[in-house]
Amino acid sequence: MHVFALLLSAVLGNLTLAQAAPPIAPPAAISSPLPADILNNGACMDSPRAVPLALQPPAVRSMQIVRIDKVVSTSSMLQDEVIGYLYTLQDGTTWLGQRTSDYMSGADATAINQVLSSTHLPNQDVKAFPPQMKLGVATKYQQFFRVNIPAVALSGLDIRLDPCVAWPAGRPLPDPSM
Repeated sequence: MHVFALLLSAVLGNLTLAQAAPPIAPPAAISSPLPADILNNGACMDSPRAVPLALQPPAVRSMQIVRIDKVVSTSSMLQDEVIGYLYTLQDGTTWLGQRTSDYMSGADATAINQVLSSTHLPNQDVKAFPPQMKLGVATKYQQFFRVNIPAVALSGLDIRLDPCVAWPAGRPLPDPSM
């Protein structure tokens, strides 16, 4: 009798769930702005920062990322190998960063360091990315460096810039301190 009651309960439970589930409507056209989490995943998943977060402290509007471009090696043996990211901030400055450590290889590190050494601004003396970890301990060294990469220099650096994600034009940026 106990087994019969359990079986009847399971059948009625499934029937109730099937009846209670509303039909799924097709997605409506998006008229409101996209949520920020949509901008934080997808093509730039291995980027240490995401749009529209602040690149680094202080968390002010001018330091918010409005565009991320992939820095792709054109001389690599792997087709379309991403070696780093170029971040454009709200103030118009561009900053170079590596991929997250899980995705960075020794060859990628060498290639992105060549880009940094050729494109860093004169007032920045760093010509290579310092290690983020030493003996398993975070070094807290700076991860992003201000650069200027003119379009004419791309072929000489054996790189190209592929668009990755951008903040929608005309949409106000959220409060960076949130």
